[in-house]
Formats: sequence, structure tokens, C-alpha cells
Amino acid sequence: MNHFVRNSLFSTLLALAACGGGGDSGPNTPPPAVNTAPTANFAFACADLACTFNSTSTDQDTGDALASYGWNFGDASAVATTPSSAHTFTTAGAYDVRLTVADRAGASASIVRRFTVTAPAVPAAPHASFVSACISLDCTFTDTSTYDPGSVFQSRSWDFGDSTALTTANPATHRYAATTLTTYTVKLTVTDAAGKTSVSVQSIVVAPPASTLSCVGGNCVLTLTQASRVTATIQSRSCLARNNQVVITAPITETVFADGCYDPVGIATPVNGGNVFAANTTLQVDVRSGTFAASTLVFVPSIRVAGSFASGWTLTFDDGYGGPGEPDFNDLVIVIRATP
Repeated sequence: MNHFVRNSLFSTLLALAACGGGGDSGPNTPPPAVNTAPTANFAFACADLACTFNSTSTDQDTGDALASYGWNFGDASAVATTPSSAHTFTTAGAYDVRLTVADRAGASASIVRRFTVTAPAVPAAPHASFVSACISLDCTFTDTSTYDPGSVFQSRSWDFGDSTALTTANPATHRYAATTLTTYTVKLTVTDAAGKTSVSVQSIVVAPPASTLSCVGGNCVLTLTQASRVTATIQSRSCLARNNQVVITAPITETVFADGCYDPVGIATPVNGGNVFAANTTLQVDVRSGTFAASTLVFVPSIRVAGSFASGWTLTFDDGYGGPGEPDFNDLVIVIRATP
């Protein structure tokens, strides 16, 4: 290669380098996305010393997901690394259980809950257990305890975890006063005729109803500008909860749909018995999340409203249960129509 060709080639390479040729870090390359740390949370249930733990942690970054779990049970046992874990404590006492989660980008979060486990009485003893079902803030707890041969029920006591007075009823009903998504620890203590006791504790999550008075964005006021009859229709749904309820709370109180995930779709249901509401009446609608088997609320139930008196209002509801793509506001789609 002669001197002139060699110098020309060298000059061309310098020019390419100056322009960023062949690289991928030029000024048009978008910056990396900002990663948000996940939110750690978990539910638990214990019968005496045997407990189960279930992560309800979430990561709201689009395209991200939880990649690792670490359970520290507070008793010097090995760390568990699965989303759900069963653990039996060896002695009764108070334990601080910590869950640490991390997303695929390496951001992490932790939560610690303290609770007390109690050793069962032996040989003949009661074995405390209960089931719960909640609609928004209203919960029902049913004692399902069993008794060994020779052990006979004597008494029970419920502690709902919110400093209210204890009760011995079965089933026991209780209304919480939470104003946002709140976790409570509920405890059932049963005692047999020999004075032996057994304790079952569970965490439950409750939240106030999604309401048109506190909906997310949109025109959330349902005002009847003329005297009108009103109907409500479930247009579509994508939910599994039992007893998701649609309730008119003003100016009347009426449960329009008592089990929205299972009530018929596409049927216009008269409100107020088909009677006319006066002009300038404002309707308030609550949608209340029901119980979803083997799941717990992870988001505050929310509602969005679109439309008008003339066209009708469409209410899109998210019941607060977690999973990929949640909250998606398609659990219930309800159409409210006014006919002058």
C-alpha cells in the first residue's frame, strides 16, 4: 500500500470515530428506564406452632417482575426462598418474620411482622381453626376448631386485631373502621372442659369500598339533570371474588348486584323499583370487594367513571386483588343509564 492510500484510509477511520460510526452510544440512544423498587407484603395463618406464609408483594414497573424471595422466620432456621412457605416453630413465643423480595433489576424491599404462636395442649386437646369471609370492611369469622376424643368444647374468644371488645359468638361478624388498605391479625382462642386452650391466628386485609365520591379521575358525579328512571347493567366482568357488591348509597340505599362476579351480564336492572328520581338528584354508588379464595387484597379497590347523563355512565372497577397486569380496572364494568 503506497503512502497516499495509507494516509487516506487513516483519515477516513478518524472521521468515522469522531461521528460515533459503528457504535451504539450516540446521542439518539434512549436512557435506561428508571426502576422502582417492589413493595413487600405477606399474609400468614397459624394453627398453634404450624404456620403458612404467602407473599402478596407487588412490582408495578411495566415488564418487571419479582425475581427472588427470602423468608427469615426469626427462630434461627434456614431462610426459605419460595413465594409461599410452610414453617413449624419448635417453641411457643413471639417471632419477627421478615420477607425480603427483589425484582429482576436488583431493587429490593422488606417487611417485618411480629406475632405470637402457642404450643398445643397434649394429649387430648382442642385444635383451633377458623375461616373468614369479608365484603369490604364487613367480615364474618366462623370457628372450625376440632377436638380430640376426651376433649370437649367449653368456650371461645375472638380478638379482631383492632382493639375492639372480644366476643364469643360463632359465627362472629365484625365491621372494621379502616380508611385505606389495612392488615389485621385475627386470633381465635378455644378452651375445652379440662381447661386446655388452643389458638389460631390469621392475617386478613380489608379496604373501604370504591366509591363514586372518591373515584380515580374522570367525571365522577352522577347527577340526574332531569327527573328520570335509572337502570344498572353489568356490561362485562373479569373477576372471581364472591359477593362483589354494587350498592346505591344515596339518595337511597339499595344493593343492585349482590354477587357481581356471578350475577347475569347484559341485563338492565331497575334502580329504586323503577320509580322516578327527581331532577338534580345525585346518585352515589359504592362497589365493595368480596372474598377471593386463597387470595388477599394487595391494592386499594378503585373505581373510574366516564360518560354523562345524556349518554349514560360507565363505571370500571378494580377489586384490589393482585396478579400480572393489575390493577386493570376490568373486574366489573357497570353501565348506569337514566331515562327521562
